[in-house]
Amino acid sequence: MRSNDSPTAGTMTAAPTDFSTLSADAALQTLDTSRSGLSSTEASGRLAESGPNRIAQVGRVSPIMRYLSQFRDWLVLLLLACAVVVSYLGDWSTAAVLVVLVLINTTIGFAQEARAERTMQALEALVTPTADVLRDGRITEVDTATLVPGDVVHLAEGDSVPADMRVIEAQAVSANEFALTGESNPTRKTVATLEYPVPLADRRNLLFTGTDIGTGEVFGVVTATGMRTELGRIAQLSDQAPTIPSPLQREMSTIARVIGITVAVLAAVLLVFAVIAQMPFREALLFAVGLACALVPQGLPAEVNTALAQASEVLARRRALVKKLSAVETLGATHVICTDKTGTLTRNEMTVVSAEIGFAPFTVTGSGYAPTGEVHDAHGARLTPTHWQRTFAETGVLASNARLLPPDDEHPDWHVLGDPTEGALLPFAVKAGVDLDQLQHDRIEEHELPFDSERKRMTSVRRVVGASPARHIAYVKGAPESLLDVCTRVLDGDTVRPITDDDRRRFLDAQRQAAGQALRNLAFAVRDVTSLVAAASTGPADSADSPFSTLGIDDIEHDLLLLGFVSMRDPLRDEVPDAMAETRAAGINVSIVTGDSALTAGAIAKMAGLADQAGHLAVVTGDQLHAMPDAEVLRHALGGGVVFSRVAPEDKMRIVNLVRDSGHVVAVTGDGINDAPALRSANIGVAMGRTGTDVAKQAAEVVLLDDSFATLVHAIGQGRTIYTNISRGVLSCLTSNVGEFVVNMISLALTTLLGMPLAINVLQILAVDVLGEIIPISALGSDRAEGENMRRPPRDPKARILQGHSITDVVFSGTVMGVLAALAYLVAYPLQGLGLGEGSAAQIAAATTVTYATILLTQLVNIMHRRSVHGIFSRHQLTNRWFWLSCLLAIAVMLVIVYVPFVGAFFGTSPLSPMLWLPPIAAMIVMGLAREGFARVSGHRV
Repeated sequence: MRSNDSPTAGTMTAAPTDFSTLSADAALQTLDTSRSGLSSTEASGRLAESGPNRIAQVGRVSPIMRYLSQFRDWLVLLLLACAVVVSYLGDWSTAAVLVVLVLINTTIGFAQEARAERTMQALEALVTPTADVLRDGRITEVDTATLVPGDVVHLAEGDSVPADMRVIEAQAVSANEFALTGESNPTRKTVATLEYPVPLADRRNLLFTGTDIGTGEVFGVVTATGMRTELGRIAQLSDQAPTIPSPLQREMSTIARVIGITVAVLAAVLLVFAVIAQMPFREALLFAVGLACALVPQGLPAEVNTALAQASEVLARRRALVKKLSAVETLGATHVICTDKTGTLTRNEMTVVSAEIGFAPFTVTGSGYAPTGEVHDAHGARLTPTHWQRTFAETGVLASNARLLPPDDEHPDWHVLGDPTEGALLPFAVKAGVDLDQLQHDRIEEHELPFDSERKRMTSVRRVVGASPARHIAYVKGAPESLLDVCTRVLDGDTVRPITDDDRRRFLDAQRQAAGQALRNLAFAVRDVTSLVAAASTGPADSADSPFSTLGIDDIEHDLLLLGFVSMRDPLRDEVPDAMAETRAAGINVSIVTGDSALTAGAIAKMAGLADQAGHLAVVTGDQLHAMPDAEVLRHALGGGVVFSRVAPEDKMRIVNLVRDSGHVVAVTGDGINDAPALRSANIGVAMGRTGTDVAKQAAEVVLLDDSFATLVHAIGQGRTIYTNISRGVLSCLTSNVGEFVVNMISLALTTLLGMPLAINVLQILAVDVLGEIIPISALGSDRAEGENMRRPPRDPKARILQGHSITDVVFSGTVMGVLAALAYLVAYPLQGLGLGEGSAAQIAAATTVTYATILLTQLVNIMHRRSVHGIFSRHQLTNRWFWLSCLLAIAVMLVIVYVPFVGAFFGTSPLSPMLWLPPIAAMIVMGLAREGFARVSGHRV
């Protein structure tokens, strides 16, 4: 800093809404500070007034609240209520089993969400904890949380911007703001005052929290901190977005309410029947409530949570982190995807793909910043650079400030420090045969004319090491039209000659053609300024700075030799076209919503395959979007194949809200701060894990760890599969509950009419639910997709698991199961040589054990049949070994309950002779035939 003015005492005045329209000095005066910063005492006082410079984390809840949230499930609450009632009536065994089931259900959901939360904390990018601030007239390193309005902060290349600031001094500064504005290219920053308010992306004299310095060095005065920054404003906007329940959550809530009402009615019905059967009232009440509790599908919450958890593990292995279990299924219901461009469809790595040197075209292989690839001429031959071709490649390096760095612990690939556009020139030079380290050693920079928005050029004057007498060369890069204006000579092949009007037209036509393909073009020029520097020298011969104090921009950037231009692009991810085609086949409509220009975004969209089969691609700019009525915006979004360009965060959220409110499931991808509101407003927010900002990750429900659009598409397919598996699990679960109800109603009738003992007790039913529901049905979550999962339209989010044919199926299958169990119970008496209802306690227990075994085994057959649309004998049955292991485990535990004495005493079972296994085995066969017959007659397989 050059000025040492002292800060003025007094209270800080209210900050204007837009510091970009104030001069640097006026901004300092408004903030009651100076170019030498604040005193420590004044800073402490302001900190007490403004509060810490922190962005409040959105959506974080404590572990206790996260666990308690698991109890919002209707079925969990119903199980708890049942446990309370039966414990009050004295049945502590049943109450204990019910509580254990509740703990299993809630722990599964909590454990998965807690693990995802821990993973997210490990993924969150580290925020720069300190900043260089002028305090008491000298630069001091302080915690960024202690920054206050009026602080003067020094930032250099690579530094994160810790607060919103007005630039007061700048040296060749650019900032990477794509996370905030959506701009893929770095934004040059200046001290110049703006004449009138402009959009955020065009405020070239302001720096914003959450961005970083790409090149240069800057001093800025803090204008806002914490939640008053632009980032904070967006975070608040995100926090206001409502949390939308997933289709599965709504469906399971509906099922749970129906079951709750049904169970209450059943409890009353069973109580009446028990009284009619002449049971004492207390026993009748205990029987009715206990049996009704047992008829609750205890395995349903665990089955859903386990299935979702298993799916989330599969997705995690495929580089998709699920923060909320319900998000897995929501992805499967996606109708519309609104995707960002930079870092989502593209790599966010500028790459030189072609060049024109001396009017000769060249192509460049390789992508990203890795210096691997070749430069080929028009005939496909590898470039062996001539003097001028080597000079061309060297110009891109010498007129830049970026650095090329190899992979390290934090970066798995080659990467650049500085401006990504300048960084792209470095691997190109290596491919052209340039040794970067040697070049920097041989050409020493003595003066730089930084880029500005008016000139659109950057010049570096370099001294040639070892040259005698001293030799200086100006290396210039910039926008083609701007550079052309100051060139008087042109390279044609290897010949240098005066430039003509035809040359200018030819040059502009070539670069415009490249620009039409969404290529960013940079032109290169050189000039030997040895005589100019010598003439301007007024100091000692070894004084490098003295000539340039008298040389202006127009003196150096004049009479240049035009060498040619390079064309670069932020390359499309290799897997995006196939992924886009897969979404089209799956009936999912995709639109690009970006802050980038229409030309660039449109070209990327065409390469990605976003256009329809006829090649039609609609482009809607931000201004056009503002003028559109909601109905037209919704039509565009639902139709897909649209590029919404130059949109603000509010625009993106408007699009998302319109789609969501229309009843369609919308997924939004994004990586920037500006994406956060839309991520939270969408049915499913998908953030990028590598390039995504902290705010985006916190707002999203799914994080793509590899930033791959293909990973998102795979996640959608997995979501569809898991919904199918959950549907099968729900129907299987309810089928056994219907079967249990039917067998108990038959048993009550037999008790009333014949005085027979009950066919099955409450604990045996609970054992069936654990072994026949929780264990094998949970394994359904590992089932793979069957058939063309991504070749059908997305399901209607209003469709229900329980509807028409599925209800008929459950009632029919459950009735068959219950009747078979009742018949097995009746047959068990004569197989023991007894009359109906006769025998010792052990013989009666054996009969109830037959009932228990029959329900369990027929339930396993029911689940197996539902696993495939082709029935039990489908090859799909062999694809999930965990299911078969779970069935073996269920049978093994069943045998323990039947044959281990102390376990059998708890459940009221008795060991079965081989003869008594005949009814359960016969019931299994009949159950399989009945299910297959029903499927053939009804035409539905669920």
